[in-house]
Amino acid sequence: MKLTAVTLADDSENCNISELCTILKNNTDLLLRVFCAEHRDISLSHNVYLSGSLTKDTLIEKMVPINQNAFVCFWYGHGGNDSFEIGGEPIVTTTSNYYLFSNALVYTFSCFNGTTLADALIRNNALTFVGYTDVAQCPIGIDDTTADIAMTFISSFLSGKTARESCMDLKIAYENAVFDETIDPFVRGYYQENRDALTLKGNQDLVLYDILVKEKVEE
Repeated sequence: MKLTAVTLADDSENCNISELCTILKNNTDLLLRVFCAEHRDISLSHNVYLSGSLTKDTLIEKMVPINQNAFVCFWYGHGGNDSFEIGGEPIVTTTSNYYLFSNALVYTFSCFNGTTLADALIRNNALTFVGYTDVAQCPIGIDDTTADIAMTFISSFLSGKTARESCMDLKIAYENAVFDETIDPFVRGYYQENRDALTLKGNQDLVLYDILVKEKVEE
């Protein structure tokens, strides 16, 4: 079986959260590799696209062959109601290339993508969308804490839980931070906003094994 994973992470100089995006990208990569190392019957087809070479045109070239089968896709960067950005440029939009994710579970840490863009993805048969309908708050100076919380969904989904259960685990992780008295109260308010802005659309009962693809055996 094969697990295909694509990560779009904005590590560009134009991105004021590039450090967080890089941590999210690296942590995602580690979780996927550890998972496949522990499950010998699952191989990882893993592609990380960085801001330096990514445009709307190159995204189309790379995504068309991948989108032939089910896959997981992670977006880490800035967003709006109708676009996800890399390097300050719209990379995925509601008008140009949302169709590239018709077979994807899309998990985002980006602002507002859980509104109009998520709806466009789901209408075009994206499997599931998990993200934020408002600002995805990332308090300055504690990127590792924010990244640890954000990884909760991925860890839960890889463990075999449904998208609904994994999203609930993510909400609980935010709630734990909200009531953690070792965290500055102002920062805890940000995490509460993230919890409240979380949205799950599409197939809420999706599990990892729905995404795995049988590898062709050469004769």
